[in-house]
Amino acid sequence: MLFPLSQYWRPTMINIEALSFKYPNISQYALENVDCQIEPGTLTLIIGPSGSGKSTFLRCINGLVPHFSGGTISGKIDVFGSDPITDGPETLAANVGFVFQEPEAQFVFDIVEDEIAFSLENMGVPRTEMHARVDDIIERLELSSIRHRSIHEISGGEKQKVAIASVLVTNPKVLLLDEPTSQLDPISANQILKLCVHLKNNSDLTIMISEHRLERLLPYTDKVIEINDEHKLFIGSPEQIIPHLQNVPPVVAIGKKLGLNPLPLTVEGFPDNVINNKKPGAKLVLPVLQETNSEPILEIKHLSAQINQKAILDDISFNLKQSEILVLLGKNGSGKTSLLRSILGLMVSMGEKYFKGQNFTDLPITRILDQIGYLPQNPSDLLFAETILDELKITLKNHGLEKTDQDLIDFLQQFNLAEKSHQYPRDLSVGERQRIALAAITVHDPDIIFLDEPTRGLDYAAKDLLSMLFKDWRDSGKGILLITHDVEFAADLADRVTILEGGKIIFTGSPSAAFSQFPAFQTQTARLFNAFGWILPEQVS
Repeated sequence: MLFPLSQYWRPTMINIEALSFKYPNISQYALENVDCQIEPGTLTLIIGPSGSGKSTFLRCINGLVPHFSGGTISGKIDVFGSDPITDGPETLAANVGFVFQEPEAQFVFDIVEDEIAFSLENMGVPRTEMHARVDDIIERLELSSIRHRSIHEISGGEKQKVAIASVLVTNPKVLLLDEPTSQLDPISANQILKLCVHLKNNSDLTIMISEHRLERLLPYTDKVIEINDEHKLFIGSPEQIIPHLQNVPPVVAIGKKLGLNPLPLTVEGFPDNVINNKKPGAKLVLPVLQETNSEPILEIKHLSAQINQKAILDDISFNLKQSEILVLLGKNGSGKTSLLRSILGLMVSMGEKYFKGQNFTDLPITRILDQIGYLPQNPSDLLFAETILDELKITLKNHGLEKTDQDLIDFLQQFNLAEKSHQYPRDLSVGERQRIALAAITVHDPDIIFLDEPTRGLDYAAKDLLSMLFKDWRDSGKGILLITHDVEFAADLADRVTILEGGKIIFTGSPSAAFSQFPAFQTQTARLFNAFGWILPEQVS
């Protein structure tokens, strides 16, 4: 049973007592009367809906709240004998490493290697030791191929790995990670999590991670802190907290469906006898969209692109049909974002591009965007206006369109943003900004929608909302090209899947084949019941 945190003060590594905080000019508490203790050498997973206060909680521990945020704070925080409320982030930085939800926000240098070394230079680490530590972390995180490249030229997932490397290289005692795997492919995410756990076990590193993709973190988690909609905290072991959640990872959902007790929290913890007792005759195949004979709404032929004379895309040919969701998978740096940008004319490329059979290869980007709505990895790149309503009006003006305020508020209902229509977009959470940007790129009703990591920063409920929205768009005739590393989300949506590797297409086919036959992209269901062809919990019987 869940229970509120209410314990006596103990001399542990991180102690928080009666902590309350309000942001400037906001009456509601972001955190209220929080008590908790974090033991050294543990990994604590912080969960809760978007906007519940997870990022605020982490920023209190390193002093960014209230020193950079402003606001009203009370209570007591002790981290290694330092008080973040009075000492601030400058003092805490020696022991506490922080990786932001948006890695772009913490970069100082242009070159990857220089960015990783920067914090060591600030600490006055001798040059010989600095080079050794930088080389070591680059090798551990497999960043050698990009160490001399500009940060502006690498993928979003690669940026996330660089941000994590620049913190781990300092050997912190406490590591705070805010959505650290949101842009990472499954292999890269597992690689970083295993490295963090190795450091935790061998150097007493204390790790606190805010993350929505519980299926990635639970195998490594010692303790869970849940922050609910009312900004209250509950703490316990994964076995105490996870079974009581409304939205759970697939392996837990399957355990509930099959009536297992105790509930398995990881694939590795799922009882073998349950899997072995399943019979092939029980296989259930979900209905799939029938192939249409219509012409593709988008067709790409022999597209190639280079960056600094290095091939990024090599002879790419594919099509997107009307009323179809095509999911594009691939490891970080495989060329997925470059493909979208090349189609849109944001990158120089060779090849041919057709919209409804008409060649648009040489059209200016303004004409292309009349038909294609594009959501980039960083939604903040699209947000310039004072209110959400104004963001929508800017898009409409760019396309020579006009709608009433009430029409726009009605439009925002599908994104759960209607009540915030007059708020400043950049004051909202990453997940909310993601939805604002999505509304802004679709308000003119394009026929094709490009989505680059649309679930970044979204909780399970928000992802369910997006899933329903994307399916509605598909059923209304739109063609959707979706890039995501969230294989569970993708498996639920995909009509077809294309996999990119090293700038080349290595697979195009059914979701059941993509999410079961390729180990890097297997869903939890496929890992459990691969012999049955099941990729989603609802297929398990």
